[in-house]
Amino acid sequence: MSLITGLTATAPDLASSSITIQAGLLDWTTDTASSLQTVLRVVAITVAILFVVYKAVNSKFAIGTIIVSALAAGVFIWIVYNVTALRDTVGEDLPGSAPVSQQVDLT
Repeated sequence: MSLITGLTATAPDLASSSITIQAGLLDWTTDTASSLQTVLRVVAITVAILFVVYKAVNSKFAIGTIIVSALAAGVFIWIVYNVTALRDTVGEDLPGSAPVSQQVDLT
């Protein structure tokens, strides 16, 4: 009987370790998503700059093409950095957006 008691005393608590693993997984996912967002923003800026350079070289440095491509790149970067604000603005402007749900207590 003491063998069973000793095994249960030294056995890990699977419920608490499962919660710890889940919390660790959520923290890791949040940190990774935050880091990925930063990396993708840097990539977006790099792509925008390369786009302007490509258009400038392709048009033999025509000033009009450089200005238009720079404006397009600026709009692209603005959208990348303000995607949540843009989503909220579009959501407010669209007709028939989903109404806010309300909970009614019937007791």
